[in-house]
Amino acid sequence: MKTHNTSISCLLLEDDAVLQAGIKQILREQYPEITLHLACNLKEAALCFYKYQPELLLFDINLPDGNSFELLEDFHKNRKKGFKVIFITAHTHYAISAFKYNALDFILKPFMPKQLCETVSRVVEQIEEQQYFKKLESFFKQTAIGVNGQEKKIVLKTQEAIHVLRHKEILYLKSDNNYTEFHLVEEKSIVVAQPLKKFEENNALTGFLRVHQSYLVNLQYVKTFRKNQDCLLLDNDKKIPVSGRKRSQLLAYFNEL
Repeated sequence: MKTHNTSISCLLLEDDAVLQAGIKQILREQYPEITLHLACNLKEAALCFYKYQPELLLFDINLPDGNSFELLEDFHKNRKKGFKVIFITAHTHYAISAFKYNALDFILKPFMPKQLCETVSRVVEQIEEQQYFKKLESFFKQTAIGVNGQEKKIVLKTQEAIHVLRHKEILYLKSDNNYTEFHLVEEKSIVVAQPLKKFEENNALTGFLRVHQSYLVNLQYVKTFRKNQDCLLLDNDKKIPVSGRKRSQLLAYFNEL
């Protein structure tokens, strides 16, 4: 199991004490990044949900005081969203209803620990990506304006001139070996004798994301992510390629907007 740097809050709703204890043991052994909250009926689950705002819900469906679909209806009515749901049940006829509530998986009892771990691992990866992009977006918002309230700028030095650019004037950067091309909103370009990684690693630009080995893009000008073509379409209709390594991160970023 890989080491994680994030913390994920999870609510386990299961009225079978033996099964609940078994799932609890598996999660605590395999997923140290998960903070687990336990409930054995709808009332306890509702209290835990509104208190801890969990990102992952592991829900049995049939409970002593009703079924968990009723609880999810309540969450939606109160405009609570952003959580992932995995249903654990012995009744296959609930499958259609489960996916109506955007369930990410439907685990049928009895199940093997491996099946639970495979499902939870997929969801944990999605949640961690979302957490990363929330932090990234927050960082962009906080740093787009300098400490003195003015827009952040970057100074570019070429043989011919020294250019002072506001970040919002830049569409994207393109690598050309040890040179970097700055492509501007006003359809001009400036070439500097520095590699692209310098502008990415030193946080010289805020609100930009490396989407490909050769491209650093200003996210405020992204219009479309064409998933079937693995490319971004900017406001000026320029196509920017997206590498396979960055594809899932971009999807998570757009899902959070």
